[in-house]
Amino acid sequence: MAYPTFWEHEDSPEESGNRSGELSFTRIFLCDWDDRWAFITEHFRSGPFGYPASYSSYWPGVLADDFRISRLLNKPENATITDPNTQTLTHDTLAMIRVTYTPLPIAEQQQEQPPNEGPALPDGTWCTYNQSSSVEFSTVLGRGCKWESDSKALPADIDPVQPNILTEHQVTWHQVRQIPWVTLGNMKGCVNSVACTLPGSPQVFQPETLLFNGLDDEITLSLAGQWSTRKLTLKFIEKAQKNLTPSPRGAASSGNIYGWNYQFRPDTSDYDRVLSADSSDKLFTPFDFNTLWTASS
Repeated sequence: MAYPTFWEHEDSPEESGNRSGELSFTRIFLCDWDDRWAFITEHFRSGPFGYPASYSSYWPGVLADDFRISRLLNKPENATITDPNTQTLTHDTLAMIRVTYTPLPIAEQQQEQPPNEGPALPDGTWCTYNQSSSVEFSTVLGRGCKWESDSKALPADIDPVQPNILTEHQVTWHQVRQIPWVTLGNMKGCVNSVACTLPGSPQVFQPETLLFNGLDDEITLSLAGQWSTRKLTLKFIEKAQKNLTPSPRGAASSGNIYGWNYQFRPDTSDYDRVLSADSSDKLFTPFDFNTLWTASS
């Protein structure tokens, strides 16, 4: 589809910004009232990689973000509306379309990431990333500890409190067309079986330290009335516990880092993996999270 005939209004453009780098640009276009959706549809897909159009060649990373349509004149054509689901009032006038453009550098930065900055994403998709941390306090039985001054065991009625940091990582995956539903379903409630990375984060997560905590799914409806793309917010919780004393188990477990399948043992003052008594299965099933970004189902 090509652009319908249009003009740019004499009051266009409007430009604003501040010293924090927040930019907002607006252009005002005119076209026949009946062509307004054809113009919007083309403008919001005519940019690079199918993105919305850019503000100008000087600002290639500032893309069309939202729009507002009004009429140059109120000039309704004679019509009798009997079905509001299929009929709308039309006007013999020009549509005034105000398109606002905002920066979207993350789309370009994360199309192809270096190996140490997370996996490359499928063409046409991009991610935003954020993290937040909280503290979880766990009780350590006193019989597994001693006083520093005289090496005496702690009394039975004293149970020290040990802090564990829980970090929530969120990856918002935009403009996804091929949804790997099977892979996402298999990941729920699982921990990473091998070291992995997330788009937008340079951190390497050691095995079994990252728990997939589910997702939020948002559907974007195209202007043509078809389901087009989805925005998936993927939630991961990191638990990287540290042992109290160096041990052979600690040295063999990613440099004294213990993930979701480990519990503290008071009799050894150390962490140990918990297994099912009848099958030797782990509490949290491991899954290779690195397959998510290339999975087709």
